Amino acid sequence: MLEVVSAFFLLILYSIVYLFSSGETKQIAKKNIKEIFNSPDGVIILIVAAALLIGGIYLSFYGFGL
Repeated sequence: MLEVVSAFFLLILYSIVYLFSSGETKQIAKKNIKEIFNSPDGVIILIVAAALLIGGIYLSFYGFGL
């Protein structure tokens, strides 16, 4: 579980670096993001993100049933 949480925070950190940098730093951040997504922890992060997205869409259309 600790590995998944740390991979998530590293993904956020490298994404921020990728957005606000240019040149060689941007290429390094892009390489690190690819490594995170290709790891088993990255797959878990993608599955959780997809589940949250689907749940958010469901709740936005159907609400909480109140």
